[in-house]
Amino acid sequence: MALYRDPRDRRVFVPKPGGGLALNFGHPVAWVILVCTTIIPLVIVAAVTIAVIA
Repeated sequence: MALYRDPRDRRVFVPKPGGGLALNFGHPVAWVILVCTTIIPLVIVAAVTIAVIA
């Protein structure tokens, strides 16, 4: 399933046809979830790794 983006759909989590859930990237909360669970931890890990190596 490609990125689900429907701003008219008020759900943040949308059921996928084969089971499970997908984020509705037309909803601003989905972007907050993505940033808080993926991008911020990645930046922290990269910063700590660089600090240890340097």
